[in-house]
Amino acid sequence: MPLTIRIILNVLLLFVFIGFAYGQRNLTAKKINTKITIDGKFEEEVWQQASWTSEQFTQVKPFPGQSAQRNTLIAMLYDQGALYFAVKCLDNPDSISRILSVRDDYPSTADIFGIFLDTYNDHQNGFYFGVTSRGVQLDAKIFANDFNDQLNLAWDSKVSIQDDGWYIEIEIPYSAIRFPKKDIQEWNINFGRQISRYREDSSWEIVNPDLENFLLESGKVIGIEGIKPPLRLAFMPYISGYLDRTPQANSDPIWNRSANGGLDIKYGLNEAFTLDMTLIPDFGQVVFDQQVLNLSPFEVQFNENRQFFTEGTELFNKSDLFYSRRIGVQAPAEIANFNLNPNEYLSPSVQPAQLLNASKLSGRLKNGLGIGVFNAITSEQIGTAVNNLTGEERAIIVSPLSNFSVFVADQNLKNNSSVTFTNTNVWRAGEVYDANVSGLNFNVNSKNNNFFLRGNAALSSLLSSENPKLGYTYNINIGKQRGTWVYGAGYIEESDTYDPNDLGFNYNNNRRIIEVSGAYRNFRPKSKLLSKLIVNGSFSQNYLYSPSAYVGTYNNMNLVLVSRKFDAGGLRINSSLTESFDYFEPRTWGETFIRPTWSNVEGWISTNYQKPFAFDGGIGYVFVGRENWIEYSYNLNPRIRFNNNLSMIYEWSQDFSFNSEGYAVEFSTPAQIQNGTIFGKRNRVNTIQSIAADFILTNRMAITFRLRHYRSAVAYTHFALLNASGRLDYLDIETYDGLDNNGKSAYDINYNAFTIDMQYKWVFLPGSELNVVWKNSIFTEDQFTQINYWSNLTSTFENGPTNSFSIKVIYWLDAYKFKKY
Repeated sequence: MPLTIRIILNVLLLFVFIGFAYGQRNLTAKKINTKITIDGKFEEEVWQQASWTSEQFTQVKPFPGQSAQRNTLIAMLYDQGALYFAVKCLDNPDSISRILSVRDDYPSTADIFGIFLDTYNDHQNGFYFGVTSRGVQLDAKIFANDFNDQLNLAWDSKVSIQDDGWYIEIEIPYSAIRFPKKDIQEWNINFGRQISRYREDSSWEIVNPDLENFLLESGKVIGIEGIKPPLRLAFMPYISGYLDRTPQANSDPIWNRSANGGLDIKYGLNEAFTLDMTLIPDFGQVVFDQQVLNLSPFEVQFNENRQFFTEGTELFNKSDLFYSRRIGVQAPAEIANFNLNPNEYLSPSVQPAQLLNASKLSGRLKNGLGIGVFNAITSEQIGTAVNNLTGEERAIIVSPLSNFSVFVADQNLKNNSSVTFTNTNVWRAGEVYDANVSGLNFNVNSKNNNFFLRGNAALSSLLSSENPKLGYTYNINIGKQRGTWVYGAGYIEESDTYDPNDLGFNYNNNRRIIEVSGAYRNFRPKSKLLSKLIVNGSFSQNYLYSPSAYVGTYNNMNLVLVSRKFDAGGLRINSSLTESFDYFEPRTWGETFIRPTWSNVEGWISTNYQKPFAFDGGIGYVFVGRENWIEYSYNLNPRIRFNNNLSMIYEWSQDFSFNSEGYAVEFSTPAQIQNGTIFGKRNRVNTIQSIAADFILTNRMAITFRLRHYRSAVAYTHFALLNASGRLDYLDIETYDGLDNNGKSAYDINYNAFTIDMQYKWVFLPGSELNVVWKNSIFTEDQFTQINYWSNLTSTFENGPTNSFSIKVIYWLDAYKFKKY
């Protein structure tokens, strides 16, 4: 696209990077040699001698730039082992929120104080430590303005309610953070406070809402000197026990008992780098995936819920080339199907591959260079191949012994900019191919962060003696990201051989996309009714990379309104401006399905969560430019706070499509044979019902309950052959009825996924916890597509659930606690 490149280069020349200088607030930390008792009372004399802040906090929302409605006073001390903070959140004691929550939850109904700590003075990497007015701890690793709250650091805090507000005393051991080894520390710091009844967020150093970066806009810590990074060594041994019940079709259920033990290790190799290892890990208590019925040609991406792969992995995820579920959970289809013979399919009851061990090394040098090394080994995974003609079964290897590795080098640059190199590699035993991907990302911001230029390029290679493949991708984006008006333009290109999916995730390759976008954001509207107004939109044209061919033209618009009573609502409009050419839906390369024009209109509301009863809801309708093709949806999400300890969120949502056209996905083998690609006209109803309840006993003890039922009923009414022009030629029912040899539809399906995750969690010491978990699941497939939802649910229960009861104890042993300073 030479013309596109010329346009982007011309736009680039229009940007003038300007900056401004401003003074930072300073917080003086004093060194102490006396012991402090963390009790939230500040009775030690050293707190009376400390330097307390006097500056007023400034609102980030709802009224940016205005003074916070309540004052906050802060003092900071340190010794050779830890940082100490004393915080006075001044307020009327009767007005302070008494809401309890689980750790690392950020409820809008809680009063929260938070510390944003940038120990490398780069405005990009830091730590967040927060405490609610009920003493619940929140912590996160900040990386490029993203928060990873999956890690649980070991630190101490205590809250007390006083006549003039609520007080917080915090101890953060140096073993919980990282900082350079030098005599005088140069740290940035900021503080934030949330007052729930005002729906107010404020900060010590002024933070503008257009970017809302608490590290970029921060003050300085003065006075910390003569401290040394400590020995960072922690052992986290665990023991666990399981009692599992599996129902059987024609016999009594099978009961299994098992016990496990293992160890996680954290070791600071020096002041910058930390080695994390897990030996014989146990992920049996991880919550269920939110399964769906997938009729698309693309893989479904699920969230990673295993703690080792969510904690401290932000550096490995920066280039978006690392999808950790490839390790032991979600192997690519090419690997799973590698050993299948013709007329065979893989039974869905495949157990995950055993993770033998995993380790990650990460850190950042004084010059801002971050380095990450990750490695994991999984054992051989066995599955069952089923012959779809005879029903004969045989055991096959669906994933061989495999080694997964990632290397990252991330260099911080000035103005919150960076450049990142990432390499992922997968080695597999046996004849299965290996894979390697290398990528380079860059992000350049103007001095005041108003403008940006960012992009990436990656090269993938599948290493096979028979069919090696080399592919590439690159994209570039330029725009304005701060202020009332923001805009951008971008271009992405991916070859038809680019494939990062052995250790990454990419829905589809073989594409070229040109996109422009813009938004109007008013954080201080003059209206007496509104506190925020946002309007944004984008326009894109999509092309196939090879062969070079037009795919479609799309646009989307979005409106968000927030009232001064903190109720919100909005409107979304997404459209296809022309008929689009789908080269993937036919599942046979070289064929094309022409999709009609469509416009999706959705409206939504969200009421103030501060009230005991709040409600989220939405409704949508798709206008499809093809006769009798109808789609619409709605969702209802009430949330109730019964008291300060108990809350519940209920979800009910349904998506309807009638007479929609798509590739006819087989769930059994049709008796009749048709030459060509079979499409169908189908009706589909997706229903989701879920309940999420939290019963918080104390600020360290909670019971959580998650129930989800997903149902998808698909019934075909007509079948057609895809012709050479991309249109459908419908078949007479006598010519093709879509039935299998048993006289049942080979395409209709009624899929149900019912899961319960219930957990009792007690954090009895910092980093140490007891977990008692009950997991219940039912997964069914039948052809009762016409029965109503509640009859279907009753029928699902008749299949009998799989139950798992488990208990797990983790104990944190930190060298810091055994050393005297």
